[in-house]
Amino acid sequence: MRFLPTFLSAVSLLISVANASLSADILYWPLGSPQPSVLAHISYDPASLKSDVVSYHPPKDDHSDSLVRVGLYISTPMNKKQWVGSLVSLDSLTASEQPTFRLHLGPANEVYTVSLSASSASTQGSTSGPRIDLVSNESGTQPHLNRPVIVGPDGQNPEQPEEKSLLQKYWWVLLIVTFISMSGGGGEGQ
Repeated sequence: MRFLPTFLSAVSLLISVANASLSADILYWPLGSPQPSVLAHISYDPASLKSDVVSYHPPKDDHSDSLVRVGLYISTPMNKKQWVGSLVSLDSLTASEQPTFRLHLGPANEVYTVSLSASSASTQGSTSGPRIDLVSNESGTQPHLNRPVIVGPDGQNPEQPEEKSLLQKYWWVLLIVTFISMSGGGGEGQ
C-alpha cells in the first residue's frame, strides 16, 4: 500500500512527459551579419503534428542585404552546433503576407531542417504570425531488395512465354471464314 503513491506519481510523470511539447528556435542570419538572430520560437507536438508560434520577430527591412539565411542549429556527432538552413529573400520575411515555415522532423521527433514558402491570405486564418507546417519522418514506399533471381539451366528467365505462331494467335479467324464460306451457298438460278 505504501508503494501506491510512488507508483501513481511515476505514472503521472510519464504521462506529463509523453504529452509535453517540444520546441525549436527558427533563426534568420543576414549575409553581412556575424551571427544569427531569433526569428520565431515554435512549440510543437510530434504525435498530433500540431504547432504553436510562441513568439515571432520579423526582421527589419533595412535593405542592406536582400538575402538572408533561415534555419536552425542542430547537434551532430561531429559538431555540437551545426547550422542547417536555406537562403531566402528578405522580402519573403517582411512582406505583408506571412510566411509558411515547414519544419521537417527527424526519427527522434527533433527538427532537422526548416524551409520557407509564401502563404496566401486564404490559407492563413490570422495575420498575427507565420503558419507552421510539420512534416513527419514517415518513410515512403520501399523497394524489394535482395530478392533472388531465378534462371533456368541455360541462363534464361524460365517465366518467359514462348512466342506464338500466326496460326496459334488467329485460329478463330480461320474458323469464322470457313463457317461463312460453308453456309453461304445460294440457290441456283431461280
